Amino acid sequence: MKHTPFFSIIIPTLNEEICLPLLLEDLSKQSYTNFEVIHVDGESKDNTIKNIQKFTKELNLKTITTNIRNVSHQRNAGIPQATGDWIIFMDADNRVEPSFFDGIRYRLAQNPNTELFSTWVSISEDKALNLSIERTINFGLELGKKVGKEWSFGALIGVQRKILTPKFYFDMNQKVGEDGIFMKKLVDAGYNFSIFKDPKYTYSVRRLTTEGTITVARNAAKIALNYFQGKDFSEEDFGYKMEGGSAYIKKPFFTERTILPFIKNATAKQLKQAKELFRYLTKIGF
Repeated sequence: MKHTPFFSIIIPTLNEEICLPLLLEDLSKQSYTNFEVIHVDGESKDNTIKNIQKFTKELNLKTITTNIRNVSHQRNAGIPQATGDWIIFMDADNRVEPSFFDGIRYRLAQNPNTELFSTWVSISEDKALNLSIERTINFGLELGKKVGKEWSFGALIGVQRKILTPKFYFDMNQKVGEDGIFMKKLVDAGYNFSIFKDPKYTYSVRRLTTEGTITVARNAAKIALNYFQGKDFSEEDFGYKMEGGSAYIKKPFFTERTILPFIKNATAKQLKQAKELFRYLTKIGF
């Protein structure tokens, strides 16, 4: 007899060949296993689909594709596929501990009136700056709830499936902030929102690493200010572009495109010097 899943995990992706397998590995190790995973891919051009094939044997995993590369559309496309009591939206670059779903079930049992939830975040990199960012995010979650401006990252939002009718779906016209607007619509409709301090999920700081902390912080501050003023984001993304996982992969300096012209035009002396430099870098483990 087939059991109805308790959780339906919806994960939108675009070129996430590196991060998605790591998250699926975490999900495959969960102590609580009554869940399904609905992967909604925006026609990735990398090996996202190929790299997760092994998990079809380890997880109740379904992949659907859409030619519309829009995170709101992709989340919405996953909703009709969900059969669980609860839908949890996750980002592909999340990480979770093996006890995560057991912890969520415990919190829901403790808070039976909950209809919508998110959790505090953890940032794994052991740096003082990242610890400050973690504390700022968690403080911001609590502050938003206290002042009636509830919000959460789309990286982790849980909602009862039975209340998630199309009028509450994610707004595809929002260039950013669609997650906060989604949650606020549900809260304004009278649904009860809880923030769980644990279990936490690990929130990725790859955008900070790639674009720079100051730039990201400045853009995030603009987004937060506009959100708390009740504005939408259909016209402006404030520099917070959603470009998929490939945007965060550092491109190597030495590629075929850069090295071949050098080899073609280099003198014998330059080639000799280049070989000596290469041997030295290899020796020191560069």
